[in-house]
Amino acid sequence: MRVTTEPDQPVLSIQDLRVSFHSSSGRIHALNGVSFDLKHNEVLALLGESGSGKSVTAAAVMGLIDQPPGSIDSGRILLNGRDLLRIAPGERRQLCGEEVALIFQDALAALNPVFPVGWQIAEVFRVHGRLSRSDAQREAVRLLSAVGIPAAEQRAKEFPHQFSGGMRQRVMIAMAMALKPRIVIADEPTTALDVTVQAQIIETLKALRVETAASFILITHDLGVVAEMADRVVVMYGGRVVEVADVYTLFSDPQHPYTRGLLAAQPRLDSEGSELVPIPGSPPSPAALPSGCAFRPRCPLAQEVCAASVPPLARTANTSLSACHFPGTPT
Repeated sequence: MRVTTEPDQPVLSIQDLRVSFHSSSGRIHALNGVSFDLKHNEVLALLGESGSGKSVTAAAVMGLIDQPPGSIDSGRILLNGRDLLRIAPGERRQLCGEEVALIFQDALAALNPVFPVGWQIAEVFRVHGRLSRSDAQREAVRLLSAVGIPAAEQRAKEFPHQFSGGMRQRVMIAMAMALKPRIVIADEPTTALDVTVQAQIIETLKALRVETAASFILITHDLGVVAEMADRVVVMYGGRVVEVADVYTLFSDPQHPYTRGLLAAQPRLDSEGSELVPIPGSPPSPAALPSGCAFRPRCPLAQEVCAASVPPLARTANTSLSACHFPGTPT
């Protein structure tokens, strides 16, 4: 059963989420107080280097963090006002697929190699008690056709290894959209695909957004995909949110030095021959985060206060949110 949401309320609200993992090297703090809202019919991009906490955030929303070794230490995940961390497991499983769905990063690993792809899509309807076996199979064929797979009726009988990487990603999109969820989390949907196929997948997602009016969380480290699809951007680093801005403001007037570093390291077609400026150093280990601001060891603006305290996520002069003691300062 779907839950209605007031127009001015977020469809998903993550509040002070903290997730950690036990390991042989100690406690790994993957998320350290992550907070952001997702609005109705919005594409919200989670941007950052590998290890920043983007995929862990998605796993926490979907209930895919194994406990142990993982642990959700605190926070709330409000889906249409209901805290997913405080409802019965069976109720949460029912919501996954119907209200919120995940497009996995590695389609080949996510699909079962011993069942045809049509059977796997149809299973979504059978598990949720929506359709009979024959009707579910027909709907699976329709979904495959809707995401651009030719000869869908024949291809529904084929196995994942018989599909290219781009076609497998389309199968994952069809599976995620099967029950018409209100929220779709796309975890690196264009990773390991060539540029032409990436563009096709992006166009497929954009068309589905228009058709279904769903809200999307787009997890990526690709600034080109962010510019193409996102309405707002949440920049993450070291398991924290360091900047939140609409996509136009983020590209034109970034406030956090990490965001400026990401933009400076991106190739640009309008500046032929210009030299890319990499961010020095490497992202910190979640098992040994530096004191204060996690970006401090790589930041050209770092001062003593940056080591002494974690900067809060606060409003800046251009209405963005930035977790920096010196937001907007040129680097």
